[in-house]
Amino acid sequence: MGLGTEQNKSIAKIMYKILIVSMPGSPKRKKASRIFQEQALSWEWIDGVKIESMDEIPAWEKDSLEAYHIERLKFSPEYVCRAVGCKRAMRRALDRAELCQEEWVVIMQDDAVPVAGFDRILKGLLASAPAEAGAILLHRCGFARSPKPSKLEKMNRDYRSMTSFAVRPAFARVMSEALSAWGGEADRIWKVLLEYGESLYYASPVIVTCNQKGSDIISGIPELSYLWQ
Repeated sequence: MGLGTEQNKSIAKIMYKILIVSMPGSPKRKKASRIFQEQALSWEWIDGVKIESMDEIPAWEKDSLEAYHIERLKFSPEYVCRAVGCKRAMRRALDRAELCQEEWVVIMQDDAVPVAGFDRILKGLLASAPAEAGAILLHRCGFARSPKPSKLEKMNRDYRSMTSFAVRPAFARVMSEALSAWGGEADRIWKVLLEYGESLYYASPVIVTCNQKGSDIISGIPELSYLWQ
């Protein structure tokens, strides 16, 4: 039996679950549903977290916010409440992922757009993942989709993104615990995990894209309009 046949069998055995983080009642759910249904992908919703007031946030949970190096935003409810709410929602998604029986769980935000042929490409990447790999970034800010075949690259520096990543259920707890003690934005947790010595990878080229103009965190903030492209 040829190597290609054995590889195809290995890929076919890959099982994963998709979790989409989205605010209840958000109009983005309808758009996301259409996008995922077009590729015959199934998913489970994870409700986002809305924080109404800065009073609901303990100091430690916001003391390391980078706020894109804009000092005003570090003390602005419009940014701080959104950023911390996103972090809590990601912990909710990771806690759900830990309980999943599949080998991998793909966590996405509701503005994530999987590339054509996502299931096939993703399974190929997951099948090639080393046993020690805890998580794989499927999207990276500032990186566009390319027609070149995607492959896994070992992460050796911080990439800022929480739009889409695959995580092993056992590693989901590690990520959730890291976020629970982190006072910065959720999408900066990769640097923390690398400092812990965790084995992280990313898809190159990316297999998920997004337009952040309607982001639950940065939309409507003039200083961050450059990120909406």
